[in-house]
Amino acid sequence: MPRPARISGLDVARAIALFGMFAAHIGNAGQYGPGGWRWLEATHGRSSALFTVLAGVSIALMLSRSSAADPVRHTRLRVVVRAVILVILGWALTLLVTPVDVILDNLGVMFVLALVAFRWKPWMLLGVGTAILAVGSEELAPIEEHLPEWLYELPVLHELWGVHYPALIWVGYVLVGMGIGRLAPWRGGALGALAASGAVLAAIAYGTGAWLLTSNGHEVVWGDESPPSSLWFSISAHSYTGFEMLGNAGVAMLAIAACCWLAAVLPRITWPLAATGSMTLTLYTVQIIAIALIGPTIVYEPTNAALVAMCVLCVLFACLWKWRLGQGPLEQLLTSMSSVIADADAKRRVSAPA
Repeated sequence: MPRPARISGLDVARAIALFGMFAAHIGNAGQYGPGGWRWLEATHGRSSALFTVLAGVSIALMLSRSSAADPVRHTRLRVVVRAVILVILGWALTLLVTPVDVILDNLGVMFVLALVAFRWKPWMLLGVGTAILAVGSEELAPIEEHLPEWLYELPVLHELWGVHYPALIWVGYVLVGMGIGRLAPWRGGALGALAASGAVLAAIAYGTGAWLLTSNGHEVVWGDESPPSSLWFSISAHSYTGFEMLGNAGVAMLAIAACCWLAAVLPRITWPLAATGSMTLTLYTVQIIAIALIGPTIVYEPTNAALVAMCVLCVLFACLWKWRLGQGPLEQLLTSMSSVIADADAKRRVSAPA
């Protein structure tokens, strides 16, 4: 059975998320001397959030497009297999010991947590997702204080409340993405509603956080802080407060709407971006390997020349690969392994005696 046609606007959004993560890792936003681009601060935190929301959209599309007799079970198996691969790949990339906090293993754990929500209605997905994000990671602190130290050494489990991308909170992004995917607002008035909702959510979340900061005599910081702020109303990147995470979710919604509109209006111009976004797992992995080979200097002493070079090379590679071979190599692995296992289970259930 041929694969359903991809939604090019979502692939464009995935490319934007990928480039944003590149910028957060090796871009100079001005904090590393002259030649910095201050606007790159907007990529910090928001790019990984967009990446995670889009992962939730993909899960919803897998579920809605499943032709299996039991689409929920079939999709759950596919997602579990993908989660296992992401965790293993994330561990492998972490072993390269780069200065980058790899998100893939955390994302795999988020996939597993999201399994319980496959039968939820779109508005429940959006409501629960935003509620989890509103809590923020500060509420995890009391839990962490009472956990034994050995628990942090257990594989996978510590990703639930880890310092970076804690799955218990970040799963909110996945649920929001699943809600968006179930509503399928890819064109027309629904796309405008998605953009407006995202803009309002971001304005309220960031605006409230900024007001609380200034009211209490603190400076508003949009990029990364070192060390990260412990203020519960911080909106700095990766502070993981409810204000920052809800604002990031709003930006993700707005970005998805804008990219879908651009892809519909300018399909030929946006095709290179769509090709790039169709293989973000492969290119994210290549980026981590490149950083490991070049050395930590590219992160600790970043230049925007290196950032532009990496983005251009990734677009060229993706265009050539997409043109000649289609789906990206790691994407092929995810699709084939998850489909084989889920399809085998479906056939077994059909052939099993009643």
